[in-house]
Amino acid sequence: MHTFLRFIFLFVVTTTFAQTELSFCNKSSLILDMLEKNHYKPKTIDDEFSKYVFTKLLERLDDRRLLYSQENIEELASLKDKLDDYLQNGECDFINEVTVFYEKHLKQAIQTIEKFEKMKLDFSGKDTVTYGSFKEKALFSKTPKTLEKRWSKKIRVDIIRDYLSLTDPSNFPKIKAQLKQKVIAENKCFIVDKLQVVNGLQSYVETTFLDVVCSYFDPHSSFFDPTDNATFMNSIGTENNSIGVWFSKNSDGKIVVSGLQTGSTAWKEKEINTGDLVLSLESNDTKVSTTCLSLESLYDFINDENNKTITFNVLDDKNINKTIVLRKENLKIEGNAVNSFILKGEQNVGYISLPSFYTNLDYGFGSANDIAKELFKLNAVDIDGLILDLRGNGGGSMKQAIDLAGMFIDKGPLGIYRDQQDNKTIVKDFNRGTLFTKPLIILINSESASASEFIAAALRDHNRALIVGSKTYGKGTIQQILPLQQEEGFVRITIEKMYGFKGNSHQAIGIQPDIEFPNLLSGIEDGESANANVIVSDTIQKDVYFEIPEAANYENLRAKSLARIEKNKASMTIKNINTNLRDYLDNERKLPLSITGLQQDRDRFNAIFEKSDDIEMTHDTFEVVNLADYKEILAYNKNKAKENSYAIKSIQTDHEIEETYHILADYIKQLAH
Repeated sequence: MHTFLRFIFLFVVTTTFAQTELSFCNKSSLILDMLEKNHYKPKTIDDEFSKYVFTKLLERLDDRRLLYSQENIEELASLKDKLDDYLQNGECDFINEVTVFYEKHLKQAIQTIEKFEKMKLDFSGKDTVTYGSFKEKALFSKTPKTLEKRWSKKIRVDIIRDYLSLTDPSNFPKIKAQLKQKVIAENKCFIVDKLQVVNGLQSYVETTFLDVVCSYFDPHSSFFDPTDNATFMNSIGTENNSIGVWFSKNSDGKIVVSGLQTGSTAWKEKEINTGDLVLSLESNDTKVSTTCLSLESLYDFINDENNKTITFNVLDDKNINKTIVLRKENLKIEGNAVNSFILKGEQNVGYISLPSFYTNLDYGFGSANDIAKELFKLNAVDIDGLILDLRGNGGGSMKQAIDLAGMFIDKGPLGIYRDQQDNKTIVKDFNRGTLFTKPLIILINSESASASEFIAAALRDHNRALIVGSKTYGKGTIQQILPLQQEEGFVRITIEKMYGFKGNSHQAIGIQPDIEFPNLLSGIEDGESANANVIVSDTIQKDVYFEIPEAANYENLRAKSLARIEKNKASMTIKNINTNLRDYLDNERKLPLSITGLQQDRDRFNAIFEKSDDIEMTHDTFEVVNLADYKEILAYNKNKAKENSYAIKSIQTDHEIEETYHILADYIKQLAH
């Protein structure tokens, strides 16, 4: 059963007859039972569990540490080591106590914010604001009084940052009142959003609690209610007439881009990106500010059939204001979300980028099928080798990854899955033959995870691919989605752990490339290992005996690459940015709470990226060329022509692709001798 469920998403048809709703206690009991029976490494429900859930729940409900103080939390102290007992005894009234506490402090927060409406705020710099190391855990204020001071500083910081983000800042004293009114309104909206959460506050607290319970077992086990499940299903499927962008609210209650749909124009052009702050949107002469705008209202505006083209004003992660125009398109019948190119130079090299292992839920095809089509076309033009770019690929369908891996090997094992009972399932490529036999390089980075890591590890274990780039994220576990009774929620449970067929695991350690490139976020992002309750890495006694080709010697390739990287301007820029960024983030910053104080800090941060344009460098190492059949499509499709032009420019100026090309060219020559 597990083997089958690993390869598909679990969809359950909702029954239409009347049913009695499960109580919170029943849900808790069912979830704990499901975790105990199915989780890869179940844990004991004891006082340690209780302390974790108590602490994490209050942190999750107040992730900005703006609603209650440590002194306030003591009001609930009696629950800290009793939650395990309550759940096991079916006594669940404690959740009402938590909800009352949460609602009380949300309303108090609104009262605190309103105090500042008529209060004169000090921007002289006499007050200071302190930012600790980025890896330090945020603490609650000690008392209600110090919490009010935190609010005072937050509001003033928000006002200054809004002022500094203006395209053409006016005299601050003249617009201070206007900015203050806007910031006060935004902060009140932030609280009101929480009070008016979909399905009610009680349901929200219960859902958060149940999700925290799941997270005690590992970072990827979670609970979501039917509303969240509908959102999840939409995110992995396709939809008609869409702009291909999803939105959410960040911890400040502001609307941000949360994802891009595979195959959409937004996904291909990458002008709008995950994390961008949405300031406003406009269509048909109607402009909507996102200040206090609900997600429901945002989607109502986007989904209005009259709004076929929508203009977004966003602020990106470098505080740059951008205007982006997105046109709705029919994404449901997108035939192929990947495209291949030829890099023409000393060697003719195929290039395919795959940002996710997607699947088409309507037709049963997906990324593997799409890449197979591209491999047939690339084989027809007799390329010398292939670059498969999995940077930023966070995973997706494991079946798609397994099918794709099988295209590059004749037959044999790809990996091992191990479950709670130590049962080992060997994952094999059952299809004889290969679609591509020439030299292959897989390009990875710190955002390559899960299915991406699986395929990189499998093909390296077969000595079929050379892995280059930077260390991967380190997610080597497999999840299964199970419904509660009556579909009153869904539990995602980590059921198995991945291993290479040699018995090694990349879980929590990532995959180290054969040839490593400088990484902008080295020492800043720790990947899977930084998560609480992470499942540790280990090895198993392999039960697989399979004769594989002799491993190639990469020492000469590595030495040549390192010599090029040392002289490469883009690589030197990355190393310099990384050093300065780590210095900025690693140390406490105590700033005067004034325009000058925050502007100097912002200028220091911006200066770190001052030469970031040097990372994108044109070169004459190769020319990026479309395949003949795609040129015909471009001749009559202006939208695809625009996307294609952007993609070619992106590849042509990507220093990592250029260095990967050099390595592959060296590898081809090495194999020829």
